[in-house]
Amino acid sequence: MKLSHTLAPALFALASSTAIADVVPVSEVTVAADIAAIGNEEAALFWSSIAEDLENAILSKIVDRIEDEGVKISVRLEEVALANSFERNFDLEESVLVGQVNITDENNNANFNSYELSVSLSGMTVVDESGEPLLFESVENERAYETLITAFADGVVSRLD
Repeated sequence: MKLSHTLAPALFALASSTAIADVVPVSEVTVAADIAAIGNEEAALFWSSIAEDLENAILSKIVDRIEDEGVKISVRLEEVALANSFERNFDLEESVLVGQVNITDENNNANFNSYELSVSLSGMTVVDESGEPLLFESVENERAYETLITAFADGVVSRLD
């Protein structure tokens, strides 16, 4: 089942409002999460590939911007938010993906940005291919996971422009 999502205006809780002014090339994307720090073995197993999945999601959205010389995007995900979302079974009000995003450019210090990005299932509408809304009470953990990953990647990429 293909999903698209519509993000409510309040979906992104952004700590900073500055953004890089021009569309810029990207040379590197890295995502880190200390999964071992989660403490809940089942949650750690569930989130085990989140860094790779988020990195791939960001890269897929900027494929036309990838160049040897460009900004570097680094994301550090908060383990506490990961554990809490899993432990609450992706409860609509409390499922959140939070990370520190840093954008640096070794060739142009004006292309620097640093902010905390938070995306939540609250306020998000997910629809199936027919356009019918899906309620998160009926969506499995994997679908909620994919939705959080996509929304976070969208948030990072939207701040590049």
